[in-house]
Amino acid sequence: MGRFEGRGVLVTGASSGIGAACVRAFVREGARVVATGRSEVRLASVREGAGEPSRVTVLVADLAGSGEAARVTTEAIAQLGRLDVLVNNAGVAFEEAALDTTEDTWRTTMATNLDAAFFASQVAGRHMAGAGGGAIVNVASIDGIVPEAPLLAYNVSKAGLISLTRTMAVELGPAGVRVNAIAPGETLTAMTESDIADERFRREYLPGVPLGRFARADEQAGPILFLASDEASFVNGATLVADGGQIAGRWYYPWHAPEGDG
Repeated sequence: MGRFEGRGVLVTGASSGIGAACVRAFVREGARVVATGRSEVRLASVREGAGEPSRVTVLVADLAGSGEAARVTTEAIAQLGRLDVLVNNAGVAFEEAALDTTEDTWRTTMATNLDAAFFASQVAGRHMAGAGGGAIVNVASIDGIVPEAPLLAYNVSKAGLISLTRTMAVELGPAGVRVNAIAPGETLTAMTESDIADERFRREYLPGVPLGRFARADEQAGPILFLASDEASFVNGATLVADGGQIAGRWYYPWHAPEGDG
């Protein structure tokens, strides 16, 4: 406890799911947090549920809008007085195959998932470099490593986010700014609830996950806090996969598991 005492944190996409779990976790660890998202009502709920609401400042914004990611990051720095950690978690996903992907889907996905992370990281990176260091954690996806259909725009945006992570890690590392990513597998969030509620999806998906279940949002927040913390002080440019073993054992099925003794 207290790993982030006195530190300032900005979490984007904080109104639900992994972002909301991050807000709660950072507050428990002593941080002051700016939580941003599109829903004022949901952000207010996240703030009230954070344990110490006075540690959370809410900023309502749609980061797909031109200049919004930079504006929000600049405002967060002003609100906090310092920014030690940026978590780029804002994201959208549209189920459209390659030949059916519309221009609007492509541009909205890239603006939210990739552009916003870049422009927020630019502002945060300049501030952190001037302050002597900091940590940026990007929430990518295993779909950026092993594509899933029909999610072309989402897959490409997350692959781009992994490349952005590595490139900025190389450039910002000399200034003491670490940039890493997490690649979650299927996680119980508002974005995935319709899929997870579908019995056929669960039946077809879960046999490929060695742990045999979907992740909870807090199980993604934990690795994110690790990457942002001093415990990961020599981790830079990494993508930490948190998917229950899914892509490690791409052709895994439960009957391949060794039998127990009992």
